[in-house]
Amino acid sequence: MLILLAAFTLTAGAASAQTQPTKPAQAQTQRGKKSADQRTKKTPEQRAEARAANLSKSLGLNAEQTEKVRQLHLTHVKEMDAVRAKDIENHQKGKATRDRHEAQLKTILTADQYAKYEQQRTERMANRKGGRMKVRG
Repeated sequence: MLILLAAFTLTAGAASAQTQPTKPAQAQTQRGKKSADQRTKKTPEQRAEARAANLSKSLGLNAEQTEKVRQLHLTHVKEMDAVRAKDIENHQKGKATRDRHEAQLKTILTADQYAKYEQQRTERMANRKGGRMKVRG
């Protein structure tokens, strides 16, 4: 009798540990939509300024580097907006623009700053992909 009771308890515990709450996934989806809405309301200048400020803070850029990065991001954002608006070969043009942007950014930053930037970029991409999998799954 004790063995059956112990087996039932372990089985019930394992079964309840495998259930997932549905509310956090819905909240995450709503946050993602809100973030996307906020992002589309910003002007290219605001987006470039925010990105430059973020990189300046996280990479410790000097004033000259910050201004160059801001100008680079402004150009990049405007080009990407134009590519999206035209909807012509988005993927290829976007990739060429991103590659050119990365190459120019690499000339502005020091080797250590660029390595840290790459690490942050990789983590950010992993988080985005991980978030998509959670929402879809």
